Amino acid sequence: MNAAEIIEEIQRLPEDERGKVIEFVRHQPNQETLEAMREPTEGLPRFETVEDLFEEMRG
Repeated sequence: MNAAEIIEEIQRLPEDERGKVIEFVRHQPNQETLEAMREPTEGLPRFETVEDLFEEMRG
């Protein structure tokens, strides 16, 4: 089944069922998010508290 066929099937669903599909899709990560999750984190600054982070951001 390809995307066009899936879309056609979704369009045939009752409104409440289409809403469930929309809710599911909204919570799927996009490509940019998936790539960001794979970025290395070694060497990034770490903070003990959010206040420490804000202090660093204030510079």
